[in-house]
Amino acid sequence: MKRSHLHPRTTRLASTAPGRGRTSGRRRVLRALGAIVAIGGLTVGATELVGTTRQGEALAGIASIPKAGATGGAPAKRVSTDTSLTGFIASNFNVAQFINTGGGIPASSAAEPTGNFRLICEFSHLAYDDPIVYPGDAGASHLHMFFGNTGANADSTYSSLRTSGDSTCQGGPVNRSAYWAPALFNGAGKVMAPEFITVYYKGPGRDVNGNLVNVQTLPAGLRMIAGYDMAAQGADTAYNHFEWNCELTQRKQSTVPSCPAGEKVGVVLAFPTCWDGRSLDSFNHRAHLAYPQRNSAGKTACPTSHPVSLPEFTLGIWFNNDGDSQNWYLSSDRMAGMVHRNGSTFHSDWFGAWDPTVQSTWTERCINGLLNCSGGALGDGSQLKGAANYTGPMVFDPPPL
Repeated sequence: MKRSHLHPRTTRLASTAPGRGRTSGRRRVLRALGAIVAIGGLTVGATELVGTTRQGEALAGIASIPKAGATGGAPAKRVSTDTSLTGFIASNFNVAQFINTGGGIPASSAAEPTGNFRLICEFSHLAYDDPIVYPGDAGASHLHMFFGNTGANADSTYSSLRTSGDSTCQGGPVNRSAYWAPALFNGAGKVMAPEFITVYYKGPGRDVNGNLVNVQTLPAGLRMIAGYDMAAQGADTAYNHFEWNCELTQRKQSTVPSCPAGEKVGVVLAFPTCWDGRSLDSFNHRAHLAYPQRNSAGKTACPTSHPVSLPEFTLGIWFNNDGDSQNWYLSSDRMAGMVHRNGSTFHSDWFGAWDPTVQSTWTERCINGLLNCSGGALGDGSQLKGAANYTGPMVFDPPPL
């Protein structure tokens, strides 16, 4: 639902506060990644990456439905090597500065059998913006917390994300993708910054015939929304591919749980993995993607309408808890004229802006290569450098309307 006030409003919290004793939280990152797991041969260079929309549309990041270009083929097959169709924008900085080399090759995950790529992000800023739903309309959305690209705002396009802004994710500007979700408030009406964000990409495993399915590199300029559908106003009791979770007691539910004081509270959301092979966006920002469907034999596969398998993206956002988590609520739970159960309207948006060569590396080496790549390991002995450590306040007043 659109807000009535349309003026620009973006708040950034300066990372100037003293350190907040984050060591214990860092030790829990692997446990958080484990919670995400519970839910959820081809070398491609920067000039060979395949897109399926016209280059001009991909670079402009238009909000309307992109016209179809070359159609998508079967999963794991390149649609075309014509660079006029790719739309990818190379990095405008020295990528090597943000990657460590000389490491080992991650262990095989063939027994799962899915390849995995995991990294950590930090909180960036707040804004009443949504570059996907309300592009170019600053101040039109409910309050969002952003992470990833530090310059993300209502005017963000694929081109602007790829060419500007730092990033609060591992690898810094190597991953200039923008991630955002509704802001979380405590019972006193204060905004809560997340302790950390986990980002997890994985493969689909085997198809209905028992064959391993390779994924295609995420296309340039792809936009995704997953979770509760604010436009459709679906039932807040329906399964919307997310769970709230107490970190240790593993109390999982569709609303914010009451977790013991000192135990982190997280929300984990799985995005759709099947793409129509044509559109970077759609009329409702969801129809160009779909979740795999289960057949009568219990096997899952992408529907024929969305035949292209993409890496499964699962997002986890984790918060410190002083014992009143049952009173927390999202900005989207308290929209004008409606009140939802606390946490029931969780959703998240993703606007991809990875360095194309790095993205193709982790897609091929980690996911299609069936490796267990954690901590930003790229599967070739290199690793994304650590994310910038957010040291700002963890609880604060929301920005003015």
